[in-house]
Formats: sequence, structure tokens, C-alpha cells
Amino acid sequence: MLPLNGPGLFLFEQNIPLAIAIVVGSSVAYAGGSTMQHLAVSRLVHPDADNRAMNLRQLWRLIRTPLWLLGLLTIFIGASAHIVALMMAPVTVVQPVGILAVPWAVLMSARIHRHTITRAMWLSVAVTIAGIVVFTLFSASRAADDTRLDPVAIAIGCIVIYLIGAALGLLGWKGPEQLRCLMWASGGSFFYGLSAGMVKATSEVIKHDDFHGQPVFWVVAPFLVMSYAIGGFMIQQALANGPAEITVGSMTTTDPIVAVAFGLIVLGEGVRITPWAGVGMALAGVFAVWGVVLLSKHHPDAAARRPVAQGAEVDGAVA
Repeated sequence: MLPLNGPGLFLFEQNIPLAIAIVVGSSVAYAGGSTMQHLAVSRLVHPDADNRAMNLRQLWRLIRTPLWLLGLLTIFIGASAHIVALMMAPVTVVQPVGILAVPWAVLMSARIHRHTITRAMWLSVAVTIAGIVVFTLFSASRAADDTRLDPVAIAIGCIVIYLIGAALGLLGWKGPEQLRCLMWASGGSFFYGLSAGMVKATSEVIKHDDFHGQPVFWVVAPFLVMSYAIGGFMIQQALANGPAEITVGSMTTTDPIVAVAFGLIVLGEGVRITPWAGVGMALAGVFAVWGVVLLSKHHPDAAARRPVAQGAEVDGAVA
């Protein structure tokens, strides 16, 4: 096991308040970029298709769409700010603050599509934010100052997350229609959550001049690149299968829970976590995820699809 907390060229001073302020700004960029990408994706996928998963030809057209590229640039700006914040504070503190992208996305989408934000939607957002705030309070108050990296533990943790993400992606592809957006987004969020952990690990590794000679670097670097690529693919499929708010909600809920769990269990940031704190974090995480599920249920798109689905069931029964 390798302790990586020495001085180096890439060292950022730990500054938790500044890191949180940076993440608040990046959450606005995430919400705006995701909303733009959803608009671009929705123009390529037929809304009445049985399965709105995009094929390679549609993906190739998508990445040449100016609006999608503008969304990608906006997300890149937010991601860059997020990485800076990760270098200034523990992942257990930084990652959960991104939940603020959910209300931004709800407001942006309502403005663009001119639909009313119902009380049930705001309640769903409030439940999600409350869960993540409590989760963050537990994790931030118990976060360790140092990150310790074990290549074997990191590889095992990555494989476990890959298997879970792949299972969720399969449900997004073949599962019930009303759950496909949420499943695709949840699967992508597992990979993005892992990416945040890998960014934190990489930022610790490169603090040393001889980082390229450390075995842990050759574990975290490939997983970092693959996680962003696979997560990005799955998030685009989520945007094709449902509203941007559901995708953003899942990303900013599942993503931090996965990232924090990875930081606590694998990166050694949870050395001060007590059993009661662990239980509190687990309950708060479940509460936050429940808020996203409620949002997917009460969103106007979901409400509009329910009568259609019920009519199809009646027609099938009559036939």
C-alpha cells in the first residue's frame, strides 16, 4: 500500500470551502450541457419508437451536431472545474455537491419545453437534495486527510463497479420502457462515479515526479479513460430514452454515492467512519435515490406516456 501525500509539482493546497464553491459553478455547467445534449439527441430518435437506444450511425450523426458539441463543451468546462475541486478536497466532500445540477436542469427544461413544474416534481427534487446533503454531512465530517492507494484493491473495486454498471445498462437496453432512461443513466452514473474516484487517485499519483513508474498509475489511468468513455455512451442513451432532468438527477445522485463509497472503501478516506455514520450514510443515499425515482415517475413525459401504455394494454386484452 502506497501513501501518496508528499509535496510535488501538481500539488493543490486543500481548501474545502473553495472546492465546494467551484463545484456549485460546475453543477450549473453540467445542467446546461446536459439539457443542450438532450435537445440534440431528441431530434435523432423517434419519440414513438419501441426502443430508443441509438445505433452507431445515429451516434456518428450526433457527435457532428453543433448543439450537441456545444453541450459537450459546456460539460467539459464543468468537468474541468470539478477536477480542480477534486484536487483541493476529498472526493467524499466534493462529489455530493454536484446534486445542485438537478434543480438547475429542472428549471432549464421547464423554460425550454414550457411545461409546469408540479409540486410533486419539486418535492422529488427536495427529497433528493435532502438525502445528498445529509449524506455529505456524514462523509465530510468523517473524511480522512490522506488518500492511500492499493493497486489490487483499486482493480477489484473497479471490476465490481463495472459489473454493476453493465447490469444496469442491460436493463436500460432490454428492460421496461418506463425504466430505460433511469437504468441507462444509473449505469452511466456508476462509471462516472468511478471516474471521479480515478481522478482523485490520479491527482494523488502525479504529485510525485516518478509517477509513471508507480504500478498504481498503470491501474488507475486505463480505468479512468474507459470509465469516462463507457459512462458517456450510456448517458447519451439515457438522454435518448427520457428527459434531461432524469439523467442529470441520476448522475448527480448515483455518481456521488458511488464515488464516495469508492473513496471510503478503496481509497482509505473512510478510516474515521463509525458504524452509526455508515448506517446514516446508507439511509441518506437510499433517500436521495428514492427522490430521483419519484422525479422519473412524476415528470410530465412519464405522465404523458402512461395513458398510451394503458391504452396499449387494453387493446391487447381486447384482441
